Amino acid sequence: MKTVVILTMPRSGSSLLAGILHHLGVWMGEEKDLKSGKHLNKYGCFENRSFISMNENLLFQCKLLIDQSRRVYDHQEMMKRAVKKYELWIKKIIRDNERSLWGFKNPNIIYSLPYFHHLLRNPYYIRLNRSVNSIANSFQKTANPQNWWPLVRDEFSYFSFHHRLLLVSRFIKLLLSQGNFSTQQVQEKIINNGYKRIDHFLKDKRHLSLHLNHLLNDPYSNIQKIINFLKISPSPSQIQNSLNFINPNLISS
Repeated sequence: MKTVVILTMPRSGSSLLAGILHHLGVWMGEEKDLKSGKHLNKYGCFENRSFISMNENLLFQCKLLIDQSRRVYDHQEMMKRAVKKYELWIKKIIRDNERSLWGFKNPNIIYSLPYFHHLLRNPYYIRLNRSVNSIANSFQKTANPQNWWPLVRDEFSYFSFHHRLLLVSRFIKLLLSQGNFSTQQVQEKIINNGYKRIDHFLKDKRHLSLHLNHLLNDPYSNIQKIINFLKISPSPSQIQNSLNFINPNLISS
C-alpha cells in the first residue's frame, strides 16, 4: 500500500497536481468528489470531500477556520485535543478510503496532519511550491464577492446546523473587529508560515518537492519525477492523459 499526500498552500496548483496523480492511477477519491469545486477550478478541485470535511471541522474546533491570521501562532495543544476528539472519525475516513495506491489533498492539511499522520500507512509526501506573491495575488482575485455564495454554500455542507450558526457568528464578529482581514500582507504572512510548517514536518520524512512553474513549463520530466518517486508503472495512455490534463486554465494567476 502507498498513501500519497500533497502538501502545499491554497491557490498553489494542488488541484492540478491531484488531477495528474489521478490520471497516473492514484485513487484520489470518488469521481463526483473530484469534479466538485468548479467555482474555484474550471475542471474541479480533485479533492476527497471526506478529508475536506475532517480538516475543516478540525480547523473550526481550533478557531483557525474563519480567522486565518491565527494560523501563524502556536495552536499545537488545541489541535492535539481536536484530533483526539475526532480520532475515531479520522481513522474511519482513512480506512474507508485506503487502496493499494491512493492519496488525498487538502491545501490546509498541514495544520492538522502532524497530529494524525501516524495513522497513514506507507505515506509518500509531495510538496508543491508556488511563489508567495503569486498565491497572495490569486487569493485577492478569488475573494471577489461574486464567489462568496458558492464558497459559503460549499463550506456549510461540511458542518452541522449548530456549527453553521457559529460560523456565521464568528465571521460577523471578525468582520466588525478587523474589517478587511484578507489583505495581501496578511496572506503573505500566512503563506510563509504555512510553508515553514510543511518544511518542518517533512524534514525527516520521505518526500518529493516540485514547483508549479516547472510542472507547467516542463511537464514530461516532472511527471517522470513523480513516477520515479512513487515507483509506479503507469501505462503510456495514463502518462499521456496526465500530460493532456496540464492546462494553465487550472491555475488562478
